[in-house]
Amino acid sequence: MARDARLSILTAQEVGDLYGLPRFTEDDRRLHFDLSPVELDLVHGVYTISVAVHLVLQLGYFKAKRQFFVFEPEAVTDDVEHILRRYFPDRRLAEINVLSKPTRLEQQKIILKLFDYRICDAAAKIDLEQKSRRVAMLSTQPIFILREVLQYLVHQRVVVPGYTYMQSMVGQAVSGERLRITRLLGRALTPEVERQLEALLDADEGMYRISLLKHEPKDFSYGELRQEVERRKFFQPLFEFGQTFLASAGLSNESVKYYASLVQFYTVYKLQRMAAPTVRLYLLCFAAHRFRQINDNLIEAFIHL
Repeated sequence: MARDARLSILTAQEVGDLYGLPRFTEDDRRLHFDLSPVELDLVHGVYTISVAVHLVLQLGYFKAKRQFFVFEPEAVTDDVEHILRRYFPDRRLAEINVLSKPTRLEQQKIILKLFDYRICDAAAKIDLEQKSRRVAMLSTQPIFILREVLQYLVHQRVVVPGYTYMQSMVGQAVSGERLRITRLLGRALTPEVERQLEALLDADEGMYRISLLKHEPKDFSYGELRQEVERRKFFQPLFEFGQTFLASAGLSNESVKYYASLVQFYTVYKLQRMAAPTVRLYLLCFAAHRFRQINDNLIEAFIHL
């Protein structure tokens, strides 16, 4: 996947919560390092104390996060000491060494089989990418897509792939859905609607029209409401076109809101430098969403007055 397709979806703390090594309290250790009879037989069936302790560690961490981790024993000293006290009271911390990669991978296979899980191999990634594209048709918000595919992985009993892969996959789902819609919009646009969308980024007496149309009424005064009515008149033709097009294109309300929010997020300068088909889509969604907001504002004003 292309590096430029990666989105900043989670904060550093959220990435750590999702992918970081579990940090157990003593209660957590009692729960996650509690071995079933089958697990206990597996642990006592290995040849060295290091392999046995690492197997208990990986079992506990997998129960907590359904993932595998690479770590030095010094990084999990409290967990190792708990395991030694509980299962190997006559052994010492100094005896626990780092596992070789083949042994670590063999333990992963054992755990996957025990919990009926599988790694996210090439076939699983194809399924996951198809799922992300279907989810993107419901909402193109990256965090929504990520949460849905994470839940899908749990349901399919698949270990979560790395974050950079997930970033790229979500980014491609978002850009793919946007490309699908912009192509449809390009075929559906009339010259009049195209002119009205482009007019949103025109400047009038030093103020961009889109900046004026973003304005929310300060109160229910006559002057503010009259301006809101004028904004409604401007947006109405775009709303009417958008109602038909967005429904026929299968764009969800959540996606409309998301694309509309990008007009609020980006400056006019940045919007003017984006690809024209993308900006038209954002502006159309903004017009449709803003028209509904204006209607709500006017209804509230009439109720108040």
